[in-house]
Amino acid sequence: LGAMARAEGFAFHETLTGFKWIGNKAIDLRAEGKTVLLGFEQAIGFCVGDVVNDKDGVAAAAVFAEMANALYASGKTIAGRFHELQERYGYFIANDSYVISHDAAVTDHVFARIRNDGHYWLTLGPYRIEHVRDLTTGVDTSTPDLLPTLPVSAGSHMVTFTFANGCVVTLRTSGTEPKLKYYTEYAAADPEA
Repeated sequence: LGAMARAEGFAFHETLTGFKWIGNKAIDLRAEGKTVLLGFEQAIGFCVGDVVNDKDGVAAAAVFAEMANALYASGKTIAGRFHELQERYGYFIANDSYVISHDAAVTDHVFARIRNDGHYWLTLGPYRIEHVRDLTTGVDTSTPDLLPTLPVSAGSHMVTFTFANGCVVTLRTSGTEPKLKYYTEYAAADPEA
């Protein structure tokens, strides 16, 4: 969605994962007179329009069915439209998963190694890290003042690395389960990249 926003000139707002953050941001934007078309999270949660400020699979399915019908009526397919979107905005790949960690001390040690006493890694293998956002310690090297625009919480771990090649990797603890989660996304103009 961010790639579409940059290409088309509409606003994109990143929030923390979870519909308490996404829904509240939508409410705030609407209070400012903005139109919010879509809110989503990587866990396949969608908030379409302004009827429900929460995940709404029924509304999302209805909008998808409307799109499919409109495409069919114009002699197009969903797969064809998807390919058009890839050509225009890029080819994206994501890999999200987790590892179980029942020992909080081990999890803390993993994140301590990642933070490296505030001397964050500059490379990972041959890949240069361009920016680091640590929402536990309150650092974001992509902002002029080095402060994150997203909420900071010392009670949980969350570090995002943005690589020079455009890959983004976020590592975080789960708020409800003994998991260390990771989210990766890479976009390229070439499907072979």
